[in-house]
Amino acid sequence: MTSKLHVVIFPFMSQGHTIPLLHLAMTLSNRGLKVTIITTPSNSSFIRSYTSRCTNIHLREIPFPRIEEIPEGCENTSQLLSLDQLLPFLIATRELRGPFEEILKDMSELQDPPACVISDSFLGWTNALCRAFGIPRLVFNGMGVFAMAVKKSLSIYQNHRGVRSDTEPVHVKGVNPRCALTVLYSLTDS
Repeated sequence: MTSKLHVVIFPFMSQGHTIPLLHLAMTLSNRGLKVTIITTPSNSSFIRSYTSRCTNIHLREIPFPRIEEIPEGCENTSQLLSLDQLLPFLIATRELRGPFEEILKDMSELQDPPACVISDSFLGWTNALCRAFGIPRLVFNGMGVFAMAVKKSLSIYQNHRGVRSDTEPVHVKGVNPRCALTVLYSLTDS
């Protein structure tokens, strides 16, 4: 059994989501933790360029599924030809479930289970697998604290539901500094 605390990081395949998690991986590695990053083959070289000097960081590759709606070999949102391909790309990531489960199984059988898995909020399906293996899952959300606070407030208080025009401000309760937003969608949207 390994003596180092082991953390698995599974970023969403997009630079804006991957880079902050690489910084976290390097911070954990510098503190003596073993870090395993789960990624796809075409994202490996990008990740290695950041982590090559960190001996505590390991990569495990899983194949990205072939989906008709996205170009062959497309394994990162930066490779999408249009935003119309984003939803099929997001749906395709669900097919990473089987390979991810195999990695967790291998780690458990080798008696090197992670203390936790940190996976991107877009990879919510990882939660059920982590629970099945008794591994805590932490969610990474790259929106930032302020945006998350606004989203949470609107979710709880539903202030935006009573707005009568696109220019009427929505006061966001419980968020400091105090703020008001205007609605950016049609009033017929829900």
